[in-house]
Amino acid sequence: MNNSIPLDNRDLGILQDKKNIFIYLNLYGYSKETLRLAQSRNGIKFKLYPNNPSIITAKGKKEESSRLNDFRISKNKEEYFLTYIKNHNGKKDVFIAVSKDLVLWNKASKLPLTETAMMAPQFKHKNMYVFYLGEETIKVSFSKDLKNFQNTREVLKPKVRSFDSFPLKILSVFNEKQGILVFYSVNVPDRSGGRYLIGAALFDKKYPEKLIWRNEEPVWEPKKELKDKKIYPLGAAILKNDLFLYFSSEQKFVYTVHFKNFIKELLNKASVKHPLLKKHFKNPIIKPVMEHFWESQATFNSAALNDNGKVHFLYRAMGDNNISVLGYASSKDGLNIDERLDQPAYLPSEPFEYSNGMEAVANYMSGGGYGGCEDPRLTRIDDTIYMTYVAFNGFDPPRVALTSIKRKDFLNKNWKWKKPKIISKPGVVDKNAVLFPEKINGKYTFLHRIFPNILIDFVEDLDFKKGSYLKGEYKIEPTTDGWDSRKVGAGPPPIKTKEGWLLIYHAVDDKDDSKYKIGAMLLDLNDPTKVLYRTKRPILEPTDKYENEGYKAGVAYPCGAALIKDILYVYYGGADKFLCVASKDLDELLTGLKKSGYLELEKNFKTVPVYKHND
Repeated sequence: MNNSIPLDNRDLGILQDKKNIFIYLNLYGYSKETLRLAQSRNGIKFKLYPNNPSIITAKGKKEESSRLNDFRISKNKEEYFLTYIKNHNGKKDVFIAVSKDLVLWNKASKLPLTETAMMAPQFKHKNMYVFYLGEETIKVSFSKDLKNFQNTREVLKPKVRSFDSFPLKILSVFNEKQGILVFYSVNVPDRSGGRYLIGAALFDKKYPEKLIWRNEEPVWEPKKELKDKKIYPLGAAILKNDLFLYFSSEQKFVYTVHFKNFIKELLNKASVKHPLLKKHFKNPIIKPVMEHFWESQATFNSAALNDNGKVHFLYRAMGDNNISVLGYASSKDGLNIDERLDQPAYLPSEPFEYSNGMEAVANYMSGGGYGGCEDPRLTRIDDTIYMTYVAFNGFDPPRVALTSIKRKDFLNKNWKWKKPKIISKPGVVDKNAVLFPEKINGKYTFLHRIFPNILIDFVEDLDFKKGSYLKGEYKIEPTTDGWDSRKVGAGPPPIKTKEGWLLIYHAVDDKDDSKYKIGAMLLDLNDPTKVLYRTKRPILEPTDKYENEGYKAGVAYPCGAALIKDILYVYYGGADKFLCVASKDLDELLTGLKKSGYLELEKNFKTVPVYKHND
């Protein structure tokens, strides 16, 4: 699907007044005069207008509506202004017409423009009408007489490495208190021919060419309801602070995507910066030690536990035999390593985590390891410290293992670990398991990952008697088209805050599946199956040398976190070789997550068919 609407498309554009939303329809196939108008008071239920509209040209003839598309309609004072595209003789021209009743459009005349355009409603700048236009980039242009246009200039271009890095097409323009709000569509090529995302930008009323902000993420992207349908954006409307986006689908249906209380949220959120973790200038903080055979190749993906005035690390280490063991280090400030043992703190000892040094099955290898204990997480509950990790024997699918140690023994480095147990199902690759630091509704809570979802389980106890495994009863899925669209996995054990459980997670994008990036979610304190907020963009990306020069380039993989004096430190593996750290003030992270992230999933969003053509 390309940015030029097909000639037989039935649906033309959207208009609103204070109480109604209107859809202009082109019922192609009945006769040359097929223009219709449908009206709604709630934006969802529409009925045909009693009178059929018509457009009269400057020469007194009716426009043949089958040749028209891309209606953009604004009101200025008591008149409506319609700009539209007319296709004829292999060419397309831009026309404008004026109406007082939305039915009879008079004196349609050609404009000296070449792209879809819309007048800013109820607004003039220095006694000139202001138009926003464009099908590749967004431009602004000014006119006093609707015949001559001047000072046309580009105000918004596709942005590199962004959702709107493809051609931008003007969709709708609104006059808001904060500025001129512009919605535009982005045609993203894919195997089906293209899909549309919706972006937004705000321009200064005093200087309509001046960009105040542009939304860093799409206002809307195709969800399950519309992902598999061929859709074309018609326009947007705002009623009582609700946003309605309208799409034509397969020339038979008109759909709306309805966001409650959205405009206020959008205008408030757009000026808030997306939260980003700050990488430590001394990264990496733990590197391989060539003199230690067991950690000579890689030291990465570390658990972290803030206890007794120190941050304690258990990090994954590999030597020449490529068997993963766990090393120990500690830090008083969370940044600088004060102590590091020259012997492992945990060694593989069970059949499910030991490969005898034989070559591993390539499909199951992680970080180049032939087996062992991988990617630990630590959780303290009362006087016991629990460790979840990935157990891999080199051949069978990696599974989740659980062990524990008394806090006193851990702090004294007396490594009396309890005999580990496998707690995930056989025959299934299961990773990224974390245990919440307290019971929720009387039950222990686990997150783990079976591709591509984060799974959630509530269990009565931690005994996991023979044949008892995590079930994956609930799930948090990848987004449809975001930076985390391929797979998601839990990072450190969730941190309890007044706003909810803060979950740092890693994810991979279908569009760039070579990179592991880091994001954040807030889960409901009493029901962590509910995602309250979720970052629309990564809070950390693997852009530095130590994240790209190792076993696997482009990896930032979090396993540990520590909260020290209101600063959150996130510990992550870089390039499957080094241990790195990044930090952020916790309140700033939570504020940024809430204001710049997704709203509560599905809370303010609804997609419904609003009109069906009766053939």
